[in-house]
Amino acid sequence: MPVGRLVNAPVIPPDMAAELAKFDSSAERMIESFVKKLEAQPPPPMIYHYTNDVGLRGILESGKIWLSDIFSLNDPSELSHGFSHAIDIMKRRAADGPLETKTFSQIVEAFSAQGGIRSVAHYFVCSFSSDGNDLGQWRAYGDNGRGYSIGFDTKAFEDGFVQESSPGRWNNSTFWVTYKDAQLIELHTRIVDSMFHLISLPRGRDLESAVMHAYMDNLEVSFLLHAVRAVLFFKHEAYANEREYRFLQVHRAGNVPPPEVKYRSRPYGLIRYREFDWRSRSEAAIKSIMIGPAAEKANASVFAKDCLTAFHPLPVEITESKIPYR
Repeated sequence: MPVGRLVNAPVIPPDMAAELAKFDSSAERMIESFVKKLEAQPPPPMIYHYTNDVGLRGILESGKIWLSDIFSLNDPSELSHGFSHAIDIMKRRAADGPLETKTFSQIVEAFSAQGGIRSVAHYFVCSFSSDGNDLGQWRAYGDNGRGYSIGFDTKAFEDGFVQESSPGRWNNSTFWVTYKDAQLIELHTRIVDSMFHLISLPRGRDLESAVMHAYMDNLEVSFLLHAVRAVLFFKHEAYANEREYRFLQVHRAGNVPPPEVKYRSRPYGLIRYREFDWRSRSEAAIKSIMIGPAAEKANASVFAKDCLTAFHPLPVEITESKIPYR
């Protein structure tokens, strides 16, 4: 991403702008190198989405699935946890550095704490699992065991999603989530190390205040963009049982609203989301529906069959979870 267009501001001196662009490209390569390793891992043959009865009907009736704004999720702690590594690394580097590095570290930390990272880019996600019958996920995402686990053919579903990318507007990707903090810390350390010397680049220059602010704002936003993007590939190790396979859509122009955003309600709040029309891409992608272990099996089975008859009259296997539930 060309750093110079992040902020409407006076022209940054060419050599300083070149250093910003160099960092941007370097950080991009670091993340892409990690992403290539993820992409080298074969996807699961089937992916599963846990939901309740309303969600099952909605997915079958509309032929669409929702990608939610990652900052609007019920528990965005995975983001704050992951990003805290970048903050801690930078603070440790700044502790022995010049005054401007401490100031920069404090500004970035405050910007993050105040929700400023939401303005860097727009991230929309939908989470799937390679395990369609996991007790923890039934409890957390499957209506406390009373819901459903919808199984999709990964290749058919994934191909349609990735092909929907729009160059220059948004990028769609799919990947296994990584549950190793050490790898995220290593990646954030490399990003911080490649950026840190740029904080002191204006020292000794007779720059106008507006130019100085433009440079520092660009550096801050560029660093945040890459640090936050790195976090999206990780989750805390405590969630490793979820075996998540994530569908991610990124709109990088944070100051430009993404197209076709909709809103759904939650108590005292709204959740932004975008829709992916899976049916038009691969109508036969749904292969199975599993009824949760705490559901009233007879009623839940009738409901699933009725939804299929009404909205999706294609062959779909209906099964029941045999997990003892209490």
